[in-house]
Amino acid sequence: MRLTSVLLFAVQGLLAQPDPLILLHHTFSGGTSGWTVLGQGGTVRATEGALEFAYEVKAKHFALAVLPAPPDTVRLKRLRFRAKTDHDTALAVLLSERKPGGGNYIAMFWSPAGTWQAIELTPADFSMSDGANDPVDADGRLDLDQVEGIGITDVAQFFVAQPENPETPIAIDRAGGAHTLQIADFEMLGGTPPAARPPLAIDRFDRGYLEWVTLGAVKLRLAPAGNPLNESALEASYEQTQGRYGVLLRRLAQLDLSKATGVAFDIASKVDTTVIVSLELKNGRRFNQTIYPPPNSEVFHVSLKFSDFSGDGKLDPSLLKSMALTDVTAAEGGGQPNTLWIGKVQGIAN
Repeated sequence: MRLTSVLLFAVQGLLAQPDPLILLHHTFSGGTSGWTVLGQGGTVRATEGALEFAYEVKAKHFALAVLPAPPDTVRLKRLRFRAKTDHDTALAVLLSERKPGGGNYIAMFWSPAGTWQAIELTPADFSMSDGANDPVDADGRLDLDQVEGIGITDVAQFFVAQPENPETPIAIDRAGGAHTLQIADFEMLGGTPPAARPPLAIDRFDRGYLEWVTLGAVKLRLAPAGNPLNESALEASYEQTQGRYGVLLRRLAQLDLSKATGVAFDIASKVDTTVIVSLELKNGRRFNQTIYPPPNSEVFHVSLKFSDFSGDGKLDPSLLKSMALTDVTAAEGGGQPNTLWIGKVQGIAN
């Protein structure tokens, strides 16, 4: 009898507690739920249980869908939603702090055309945006109690405005035009935060979406099961073309790699390949090292010491901003269709 009473009391206590997780949930079934557009052009409307953000990609033209941050943003542990775009592109989520004194913080992911993806981000996924027009944050860290707005935008609007540079012939998709981004089941969650990523882990490709992006000329997707690496991986398909090199880019600024002495990853290539691994620091300095993955999709384990990278000055891992991989095989006279698989990217400490 006593055990029954204890169990009944416990169940009643659980039922009486409010759900601590859901801080905000937008289904867009009754309207835009306060979302508007910031910037030039662009519209938002509710359609079939989703928010549809329509915009135009063209030079000197920028718009993003924005939501005023609710007071509960200070309790944010996870930001969760589904997203779909009408073209292959990179999307950025923005957390904007109050100005003056506050900064802009972004997280990026890849959006394949016509594909709904479930996205989940934590405050740890965001790093300070340091573009020419971004403010400098007085304390240099994301303060959730200072966030005044949440935005989502298509990064193609930045890419199309990039000038041609003959010295670095990177392929950039400059195709403009009208596009749409759909957002569904937008949630802000509190409660217990997700488990922290393992120390020095950069990417395990296990989140259900890619945190790598490309500026153009590369088809990206999560590698299907049975890929040459036999692990969760990125798959990049492209044409090796002289003077038009596709770049794979992964932001590192949100990670603590200060104790790393190098970087390691698995890679496989369909054909003979020359790949430049580039690391950019927050001070703008760049460092490079070249690798030569073998053909026939053979697994190639790469381990690169920071001390072996060439560049201007010292490579300080605490200042790492981004990592890029560029296939430059065509510069040596070769050139054909190729596919790369990349998996298990991590910092090394020995």
